Amino acid sequence: MDGKEARIVQTGERTKENPIPFALKSENPTYLICEGPGSEEVSVEDSKSGVHHAYPGKFNSIFGTEKGKGQSQNPALTLKGTRQYWFLGERQADEFQLSFMGNTPEVWKLTGLALGSGWDDNVYKAVWMLTHLKFEMSQPIDTINIIGWSRGAVTCLKIANKLFEVFEDTLNVNIFAIDPVPGGYTNRTLDMLAIPPNVRNYLAVLALDADGGNFQPTDRNQIKLFAPKSQHGKGGNPDSLNQRHILPHVHFLPIPGNHSDVVNLNLSHSLVKNSAILCQHLAWQFLTAHGTPMKQGFPLSSDTVSELYNQMLPKLDEIAKAASTGGFLSPIEGFKTERAVRKRRGEYVYEPNKYINEHHRLCALQEDYPAVPKSDEQFSRSDWSEWQENKTLDLPKEQAHLQLMGITL
Repeated sequence: MDGKEARIVQTGERTKENPIPFALKSENPTYLICEGPGSEEVSVEDSKSGVHHAYPGKFNSIFGTEKGKGQSQNPALTLKGTRQYWFLGERQADEFQLSFMGNTPEVWKLTGLALGSGWDDNVYKAVWMLTHLKFEMSQPIDTINIIGWSRGAVTCLKIANKLFEVFEDTLNVNIFAIDPVPGGYTNRTLDMLAIPPNVRNYLAVLALDADGGNFQPTDRNQIKLFAPKSQHGKGGNPDSLNQRHILPHVHFLPIPGNHSDVVNLNLSHSLVKNSAILCQHLAWQFLTAHGTPMKQGFPLSSDTVSELYNQMLPKLDEIAKAASTGGFLSPIEGFKTERAVRKRRGEYVYEPNKYINEHHRLCALQEDYPAVPKSDEQFSRSDWSEWQENKTLDLPKEQAHLQLMGITL
């Protein structure tokens, strides 16, 4: 991505006289990076970007100080007058105060890997930063594009749900989710399984051939829509960016390979590099269509896309065999289990014997592909719920047209 990362950095020594020496690193930043739970910590010296990155749960999610050492300041808070509630040193605080200041419970790396522990720090970090940029820094933000792989893809939806709590649908959210897998030992909560009304586009890539029972994705049969609701009642928020109450565009794209194949070029089978190339192209198209500035393009012609899919289509069984975990039980992978998306690929694409997914079909048929609908489907009055309710709705029977979502020829 082009531009600068949104980061809070320390600007001086922390003293009792100056307990919050922190500031936004760059004016008008364009992106934010959230590390995955259990990921390796990278020092400033070892980082290509010169930025310290630590797995969530170990450091304060806002400004990077170690947790549990009395460092309970939040750089958004300005101390005024004689009543200084946030200061250096030992201090008792309740759970809400600590979490509000980014001082959430510390998480071990192993629990991050096994359970995803710490990913709520990423949710807090993203929502806090957007609140800071929009209100404190007066940046005219109206669109948030989120991309993630594996638990990062699940975190995209968790962030979107928390953004709806804070902003309702006064922000447009677009999500590109690459094989969204919570993990077999992770408790699946509603914010991982329901798309809130602020999401305009949710495009998910699903690896067909991952067969570990602990690596089952949130697919079309599990995802729901959150019913529209507003603190303003059924008339909706007067500042809503979706005054017509259009349903989110939702589309799932099956693609050959296992959980890692879709993001790496040389893994289980020589042909799955095609899947990684296609996934990169799709992500680039999706993000740029919704306004994310990119340093580099990843364009492919429709003929090239068709050829990459066509190379894999007759080899699907061979790719699946190579992508398999190979055993019946693994502590990490779990019992060998065929994914539902592989069993029911026909629910995701017309003519599954001829096309791997609708992206394949779009680029193969080109001008003969069905035209973009003239009108979007809208929430009805009966769909609405009260603000305090968590009512969910089924996805539309038909997948959203890809060209509505920015995936074009």
